[in-house]
Amino acid sequence: MRLAEKLDSPFPFYLNDERKNVIFILFVSLFVVFFLQVYQTSHHQQHVLTLGHKFLFGGVTFLVLFFNILVLPRLFPQTFDSSQWTIKKYILLTLWHCVVIGAASSLIEKLFLFPDMPFWELVIGANRQVAQTGVITITIMTLFLRNNVLKQHLRSATQANRELKEIKSLKRETPASNGQNHHLTLHSETSETLSFHLPDLLFIEADDNYSTVVWKDAKGMHKKLLRANLKSMESQINNDFAIRCHRSYLVNVNAIANISGNANGYKLQILDTDISIPVSRTKGKEVIEKIHHLRNAMEMA
Repeated sequence: MRLAEKLDSPFPFYLNDERKNVIFILFVSLFVVFFLQVYQTSHHQQHVLTLGHKFLFGGVTFLVLFFNILVLPRLFPQTFDSSQWTIKKYILLTLWHCVVIGAASSLIEKLFLFPDMPFWELVIGANRQVAQTGVITITIMTLFLRNNVLKQHLRSATQANRELKEIKSLKRETPASNGQNHHLTLHSETSETLSFHLPDLLFIEADDNYSTVVWKDAKGMHKKLLRANLKSMESQINNDFAIRCHRSYLVNVNAIANISGNANGYKLQILDTDISIPVSRTKGKEVIEKIHHLRNAMEMA
């Protein structure tokens, strides 16, 4: 079960930018040529790869990666949805890269380089070369992609934390702004109601058709379970400071003490508690942008 959860954990679909991906693919292809040149590996027992052959295999690598990373997502957008990309999908696509590169290399060798050699020997030799080169290349690719998304998340989280401080500072200067200081009454499907001071809201956690409202006032922290889904709660609150950060969570921006970022995404630390709220990958960019827009709106008010 732990392995299955690990395989289903988020992973970046390369750089999520076509121009950057082309440059990334080019560097990977050139690294393949560099690796083949440095280690001077023999492709077959009776044939040593020339520099031209090595650039040819670098070109095959570029074309295969270009097609798999840039063309296939256009043909099958749902299958290659970057917001749903996982480690398991990354591993399967990487194996597919290797299979196609090995097959294409074998075919090119048979047609243009070594036509007299048995095809099965070419297939074995090409795939052995792909395996030898691929171990280091794939390792470097994986580390680079994870490090790249980690830097992005850390940078965004740092910026968002600065803006959260500014929002709280502006809120102290204009405590009645943005309609925050009023009571709210939430209604459940069973006609049960809950009234509280909206700025006291911390977060709402949903489980199917039930939602747990968590708020904190001068008397302490309170929880109330209501029979209502999160979409209903969100529409009833209808406030810019209530952010849907996950399919199961809605958070009050003013209750966020800190935003942390790692390679898997963001987490929201709730003020004066040890509670950490996850941000789904599909909502990560939206949450960061919403905080930025709220800060700008408060400055202009």
